[in-house]
Amino acid sequence: MNRPACLCLLLALAACKPAESPVVQSPAEPEGRAETQGIRNLDAVGVSGSAIADKVDGALDAAEQRKRELEAQDPP
Repeated sequence: MNRPACLCLLLALAACKPAESPVVQSPAEPEGRAETQGIRNLDAVGVSGSAIADKVDGALDAAEQRKRELEAQDPP
């Protein structure tokens, strides 16, 4: 074989690689509360929905914690 043909053959073999199996991503677990999932969907339109939803989740958690503290002080 002549040199250019060998070079072309080597390049063709180097360029061919086995097909990779496609990576299948499993659906992500929803973050935060069910009440704030709609807010998190704002990411699709360019608004930082996750940041807003995290703040709302924190406020809701704080309100529930305070409610539990008040119920513990004065049982009905």
